Amino acid sequence: MKMPYFFICFLFVVASVLFISGTAAADSTQWKLPEGAIARLGKGAIYDVQYFRDGSRIAVASSIGVWIHDAQTGEVLALLNEQQDRIFSLAVTPDGTVFASGGDAGRIFLWDADTGQHKRTFTGHTNGVTSLAFSPDGKLLASVSYDTTVRLWDVQRGELLKTLTGHTGYIHCVTFSPDGNTLASGGGAMDEKLLLWDVHTGERLQTVTEEIDMINSLDYSPGGNLLASGSDDETVRVWDAHTGELYHTLRGHTWFVQAVAFSPDGQTLISGGADGSIFMWDLHTGQLMNALMAHPYKVFSVAYSPDGETLVSVGRDEICLWDVQSGQLLKMVRGYRSWTGTVAYSPDANRLASGGSDGVYIWDVHSKQDLQTFIADVTHHPHYEITSVAFSPNGGTIASGNRGYVYLWDARSGLQLKNFKAGPPPRTYIEYSPDGTTLAFSGRNNSIYLADLKTGEIKKTLVGHTNKSKTEITSVAYSPDGNLLAGGSDDNRVRIWHTQTGQLAHILVGHTDRIHSVAFSPGGETIVSGGGRNDRTIRLWDPRTGKFLGTLASGTSGIYALAYSPDGKILASTYSNATVGLWDPHTRELLKTLTGHTSSVSGLTYSPDGKILASSSGDDTILLWDLATTVLNQ
Repeated sequence: MKMPYFFICFLFVVASVLFISGTAAADSTQWKLPEGAIARLGKGAIYDVQYFRDGSRIAVASSIGVWIHDAQTGEVLALLNEQQDRIFSLAVTPDGTVFASGGDAGRIFLWDADTGQHKRTFTGHTNGVTSLAFSPDGKLLASVSYDTTVRLWDVQRGELLKTLTGHTGYIHCVTFSPDGNTLASGGGAMDEKLLLWDVHTGERLQTVTEEIDMINSLDYSPGGNLLASGSDDETVRVWDAHTGELYHTLRGHTWFVQAVAFSPDGQTLISGGADGSIFMWDLHTGQLMNALMAHPYKVFSVAYSPDGETLVSVGRDEICLWDVQSGQLLKMVRGYRSWTGTVAYSPDANRLASGGSDGVYIWDVHSKQDLQTFIADVTHHPHYEITSVAFSPNGGTIASGNRGYVYLWDARSGLQLKNFKAGPPPRTYIEYSPDGTTLAFSGRNNSIYLADLKTGEIKKTLVGHTNKSKTEITSVAYSPDGNLLAGGSDDNRVRIWHTQTGQLAHILVGHTDRIHSVAFSPGGETIVSGGGRNDRTIRLWDPRTGKFLGTLASGTSGIYALAYSPDGKILASTYSNATVGLWDPHTRELLKTLTGHTSSVSGLTYSPDGKILASSSGDDTILLWDLATTVLNQ
């Protein structure tokens, strides 16, 4: 039986209203959870932003999907995560009916801008899609990728029309000229070229050679006579779009220029920098008109509203809405997080600590909200993300390790109590002794240091891992009784020491790649180790004798983290393919594979009662999995 036409129209209108107005959900981070997950902490990290054509909404590309926000209030309206990927790039058709999203896996999704329904998928790129642009008539879509190609697609038919080659490295950005005849693409690492293409023939028209560094962003002026570029050399360049001659070089940023955009009237250019600043430039004089300051770190993308009255900018963790005329910040939307590489449960099961790009985040497990951030001075450096966190056994302190430093914090107040300089290795890994009196951390010379937490003195230095310039210790673990300590390393070996004497007890040999994780069973009778992507095995050992006990078949991905449940009945493992495996360590049977993250899973921690497993990922979120009632009983 066919539905009446008016009823079909009614359903379409209802779907559109639901997409535009959102739902009554109290916390948008809990929308569209993967099967088996009971909570998500964070909304991911931000990569790009675009206005919808009517200016009422903005689309935000994130590490877990596309978020839709109200452009006035900042309220979250929808999450589109059917692409199941980190979304790097967005573009909206000129008529505003369709938008496109490009992901890390190389796929491009087309969406209905009114309903949020997935319309079509474009496949062909072999690496992440870094930038997208629709032609002025909306019939063509241009995409560029880390695979070094520019591709032109027929939007209506979903067909690949042309693949343009000429870049020799990553391509960061692409834009159409307003007349639709020319395409500009900007190269990143190993390329650093600005290329102009004939859209109709696919021929390269021009190579602009004056760029001296990676090009991060491109935009044509509305009249088509100017082309702006933002580069890693901290400059904005404005070119004559027809002759390729340099018109302006705009200086003022103190770090990479990540984004550029012309105002709708073509009189002003805005630029966003990795220094957190947004500059407004007068195109006639090349003078700085205004500086907008609110982002604490990098600005990744900027966009004018269609009427030119409002500006949106996105950093890694926040969205800012600005009044263009006054430069006033109208709204800052938070809730996004970048870099969630490690995670730890508090002993009372009420809080989680995770390592971020600018500090240690403390989460309330019940409300799913972040409570506070512990920030040390050194973590303001962009390369000092937290690589490991741990609660003390009594829950009173939190230890964090980053690139060369270890910090001890009061778990409630966030007051920094102590710090240790671990040395120059890229990452620092930590673990408390079971009695809470000692902190073990990896450091210089591929050694592990045992620090007395009462006096702050180094009690023992555990040596033995290969001392090569590119070798580092990748994990540390205490035995349950505290008498042994294990360390995994880039040298493909696990070493076990006696903690009382500092003497080396065993060297465990068998992995064929770096070891990302080691863990003792709760009874201390077994130690497990996980190998990297060229090894892909979980190996079991007797820590008392060093005897090899067996291997768990792990598949095609490297193992990043391992954790036993408190009762020892489940061994959880994380993989570079964004999954979590649950094993019976006694039968060596794979019980379940958890899917839902969009990037490699790097951290694991169980709740003290073993009912909840938390996983942290390169998609910049933490997922909580209900093992007791949801996952293992399905």
